[in-house]
Amino acid sequence: SRVLDRMGGEVVSGLYTSGWARRGSDGVMATTITDSANTAHSILEDLDGLRSRDLPITACVRELLEGKGVRYVTFDQWSEIDRIEKERGKERGKPREKMTCYNDVIGNKPSST
Repeated sequence: SRVLDRMGGEVVSGLYTSGWARRGSDGVMATTITDSANTAHSILEDLDGLRSRDLPITACVRELLEGKGVRYVTFDQWSEIDRIEKERGKERGKPREKMTCYNDVIGNKPSST
C-alpha cells in the first residue's frame, strides 16, 4: 500500500510497503499475499506518474546503497537486462534466456541514472 506521511497523513509519492513492513508481525501467508497484490495494484495505478520524474526518495536510497558499497540495478539497467534476456530467449524459442552475470550489461559500478 502507499505510505502516508506521519505528520500530515498525506501520501508519500513513490513509497510503498507490504506485509510485515506494513502491518507488523501479524497475519498469515494469505494476508501477506493479499497485501502484496494490493501494493502492486497501487504501484500500477501510479506508474505513469512515477516514470515521469525522479522521486526525492530515490536520491536518499541511492546515497544509502552507495555509502554501504551495495551494487544495485537501476530501472534503466533492468530494462536493458530484460530486453537482452527476451532477445536471447527468442533466438532459442523461449520467452527469455536468463542471464547469470550482468557485468556485461551494467559494468562493475552502479549507474548514475
